[in-house]
Amino acid sequence: MTQLGRRMLLAALAAFGLLAGCGGGTDRTKAHLRLVNASAGYARLDVNQGGTPRQTALGYGQGAAYADFDRGSDTDLTVLATGSPTAVVTLRPALAKDQYYTLLAYGGAGALATLMLDDNVGTPASGQTLLRVVNAAPDAGALDVYVTAASDALAAAVPVQAGAAYGVLGSCATLASGSWRLRVTAAGSKNDLRLDVADLALGSQQLMTLVVTPGAGGVLVNALALVQRGDVARLDGRQARVRAVAGVTAGGAVSASVGGAALLAGIGAPAVGAYQLVAAGAAAPALTVDGVGFTTPAATLAAGADYTLLVYGDAASPRAAWAADDNRLPAIASQVRIRLVNGVTGASGPLALALDYLPIAGGLVAGSASDYALTDASTTAQLTVSASGTAQPLYSAAGQTLAAGSVYSLFVLGDAAAPTGVLRRDR
Repeated sequence: MTQLGRRMLLAALAAFGLLAGCGGGTDRTKAHLRLVNASAGYARLDVNQGGTPRQTALGYGQGAAYADFDRGSDTDLTVLATGSPTAVVTLRPALAKDQYYTLLAYGGAGALATLMLDDNVGTPASGQTLLRVVNAAPDAGALDVYVTAASDALAAAVPVQAGAAYGVLGSCATLASGSWRLRVTAAGSKNDLRLDVADLALGSQQLMTLVVTPGAGGVLVNALALVQRGDVARLDGRQARVRAVAGVTAGGAVSASVGGAALLAGIGAPAVGAYQLVAAGAAAPALTVDGVGFTTPAATLAAGADYTLLVYGDAASPRAAWAADDNRLPAIASQVRIRLVNGVTGASGPLALALDYLPIAGGLVAGSASDYALTDASTTAQLTVSASGTAQPLYSAAGQTLAAGSVYSLFVLGDAAAPTGVLRRDR
């Protein structure tokens, strides 16, 4: 066989998933299946058939080689957390003889779901790629997915998948093969960027399933690129979201930036800024109050996470502190997640938060944020913030609306003699 003929044969075998690199699945009387873990909520996952372990210890972003599974629908498939005897998901799919499948496991801890992907879709023409999308980010909402040239502006771009809903497999779109820029936004909002990846590689005559997965903060996302009968590649985001809060006394004007991204520009306290995208990694903020800079704490920002940079204290001697924000939605849609952020100067002691006179956070020193409390939604909530050692509350607000399925931060800012409360709906 000539060298050219050998290359053509190898290409044909690869297209039909017959090379050893595609892994397993050699008994043509059986079905061929692999597990892909798209859940960050489980460190490792296994899949069993009929109680027998078939593929084990798969971490996030990992896919097993295809293995031979009994065909038909008479035997349970179970997905388990590695090391646990209890099935997280049990299903009984109809597996056909000599057909290929990807069992996609996604969702958060305690809410794992699965989707069976058909890996028997015909290959497109040379120079083309079929792309389909699965939104596997439970807290991100509906998403638009764009594949463009590197320099293309989103303003003129059309999504390859619009309004991708959680847990739904989209239809295949035919795209030119090559290296492209992947961007994911909130559905209908090109300004709400959730993921930006410069180098999405679409191979000729491939079917790729793009699985959008959650970032750490619940809003930004990552992705996995699953090639039919091929590799699984991680497409991790490289940005975090940061907002700044002006909480100094005497209405001091706060300017804040991180990595060149302006968070506040001479804004008088009290004020809560909007989230801005910044590069993940080491961050040294630049802060001024009334035009005077001061020493600020550095931080390492995790990709996909959300942060609040709190500027507080006396305007003449300000301080700054970081707080990690968890903007994942409540697991129960009728409930609310809420926390307290203490930016008060001169309080008699740590702060506590009560909701309808029920304590939900306490022991909070200046410059810190409480854990999130889970509570029922309300249109008549009574919020009370008090300082230890003081009889009267520092802040009290009646008739507050806490909308179902939302996340809130209650900021208490400024001088303890006349603090300001800001209830911010973060999601």
